[in-house]
Amino acid sequence: MIIQDPAGLLHRIPELQPLCEDTSVRRAVERGDPFRLYRALFWARWMGRLRSHRELIDALLSRRRLFARPLTSSPSLGRVNGFGMTLLGSAEPDPEDGTSIATHCFVALFFIPLLPLGAYVVRPTEESNALNRGWTLFAQVPLGVLPWLYSRALALGVLALVVWGGAQAFIGSRYQDVHLINGFQEPLRVELAGSTELIPPRDRRVVSVPVGPQRGRAVSQSGVEVDQVDLNVRSGSGLFAWNIAGAAPVFLEKVTYQASSTASPPGDKPRIYCGQRVLTLGHVDYAFVEPPSTLQLKRNGRTVRTHVDVVREAPDNIQLCFAALSFEDRLADALPFSEAFARLKGWDLESANLAVRAALEKDPGEAVRVARAAVEARPEEVEIHRMLQWVAEQAGQREPLLGEYRARAEAQPDSAPAQYLYARLQRGREGLAALEQLAQRFPKEPYILRAVIYNRWMSGDWQGTVKAWEALRSQDAAAVLDVTEAEVTALVALGRRGEALRLLEQLFATAQGRDRHELAELYARVARAEKGATPDTLITAVEAASQLGEGEKLWSLRARAELPIEGAPDAPSTRFMSLLGRDPQAAIQEAARLKTPDLLYVGSADWALAYGEAVRTGVATTEQILGRARRLDPTSLEVFRRFVRGEAISLEGAELTPEVRAAACFVRSRNATLPAQERKKLVEQARREDWFQGTISEAIASWAP
Repeated sequence: MIIQDPAGLLHRIPELQPLCEDTSVRRAVERGDPFRLYRALFWARWMGRLRSHRELIDALLSRRRLFARPLTSSPSLGRVNGFGMTLLGSAEPDPEDGTSIATHCFVALFFIPLLPLGAYVVRPTEESNALNRGWTLFAQVPLGVLPWLYSRALALGVLALVVWGGAQAFIGSRYQDVHLINGFQEPLRVELAGSTELIPPRDRRVVSVPVGPQRGRAVSQSGVEVDQVDLNVRSGSGLFAWNIAGAAPVFLEKVTYQASSTASPPGDKPRIYCGQRVLTLGHVDYAFVEPPSTLQLKRNGRTVRTHVDVVREAPDNIQLCFAALSFEDRLADALPFSEAFARLKGWDLESANLAVRAALEKDPGEAVRVARAAVEARPEEVEIHRMLQWVAEQAGQREPLLGEYRARAEAQPDSAPAQYLYARLQRGREGLAALEQLAQRFPKEPYILRAVIYNRWMSGDWQGTVKAWEALRSQDAAAVLDVTEAEVTALVALGRRGEALRLLEQLFATAQGRDRHELAELYARVARAEKGATPDTLITAVEAASQLGEGEKLWSLRARAELPIEGAPDAPSTRFMSLLGRDPQAAIQEAARLKTPDLLYVGSADWALAYGEAVRTGVATTEQILGRARRLDPTSLEVFRRFVRGEAISLEGAELTPEVRAAACFVRSRNATLPAQERKKLVEQARREDWFQGTISEAIASWAP
């Protein structure tokens, strides 16, 4: 057998001749690679080949010098901060010439080998010492068996990591983690990308979803659909979340860290994602985990981290998100979660009211749709029907609704609710007469009595108002709280102001929640003109029960009650109400800055004065903003607008409270094109109908002509 030997390995090691019967050994010789030959002998020995030559192979493997090859370059040597490359060890020493085999290694802490890089035949230089070694290098030899296996295992490990990382990157490019966030108080079953996940109440789960369009659906355990969404899932390192129906108060904040030697600057205001169903954010440092309280920084260092989480201390996510969106004047964004909440609650009055309020900000037609869904769920609940009728009027759909409720009344002639719901939709004398007749037929029906009180109050029938109010109180003591202003106005108009104050004190003693605020406000307005009375008595009691901070007061309530508010913090609604009685131009300019939530704090008289003056003077911005308060039905609002502009129209066709009517009369009297005698009578009527002698009387005395 002829063997090619380009490197003269057989001449250098004649003992190799019989070993060339092994294919791998022969190929190594023919390639002229001594290192490959060394490894071929090792694997032949380890795999059990060439058994008859085992002793020869062991002898050859123990002499790595036999497999040396000339140096092509010098190995790098040197260390920085204890890390670097050096020569370690002294294997197969030769006493004749002082050479040995040293391993070229990457080391840590000067002498701890981390990675073998090669092996060399070396001899220390004469200048070498323990602290500074020098070398003369003669040839490169194969690594020993163990270092070679270690280096190859390490290389395979690195390769595996690269492959694994590539696989992860490939998988990551095809899949994305999606956070499923349930802000509701009951568990939801979420179907997404062919899988189903149960999300506990006010909790979160993470699922891996294929990239691309995905349809998601969330239902309660009872089968109520809460949300359905089309997600365009994209791969990336950012955070992707489905905030189901937008109900969870998810927030994003920046956390600033500074070295202890300097003060930490105030953080930015967190961004609240209430109402936003799909969240696609960039890189987030701390996602749904608390960020650390401190970070290790260099002296005077500063860094900013991002933190995303859900407000956890809120007792009710729905109320918190509804309030947050209302404050930001984005109440329309609350519709998805408020409607879902109403479905989960079976459309009870509280949840239905939230959904209708949100829908009304989006579109009156949407509010009608939502209210109809509530009526279908609770067809026997009168308050739900009243809500539908109110929003239908706001949407200009009263006439179709009138026919619908007429048919119901005709089909149920002996049903008090059916007759009441039809009668309250009728307008003018016809509507008044229908309700009075119903009061005779159903003298103990609270809804009918309440409507009669309201109509008599608006028409100035004070004795009739008091009589109907007492009848309602005997039937339903709680129901009278909704029409207490009518009773108090009637008592004041009849000269029984002291009796009105005593009544308010009695009602206040047993009232709860917002009713206490309204009673306290009424008391202050009545007591202002009563000798010896202290107007803020009940308001002070409300403030004491509210556990306010030192020096804090319910300033909006005090402003509505027309009490002094010196020292109040600067707020749009209180600033507007404090200006209105003295300076209409300044107040109207201030009203242009009001947001929808601010309008909730503005009293009826204040609203009517400012809105009327804005209409009369053509200040469109203020007119539009104040019009969002929806204090009047569309028909009454149009009559009010035409009247204050000075057109030839009376207020008979409008449903206006005495205060709103007084405000309309005073604003109309400011129209210089009207005859002086008519203007004088309008002022007298406004002064007469301002029974509480509040903002309207102040405006009559203070506003310049």
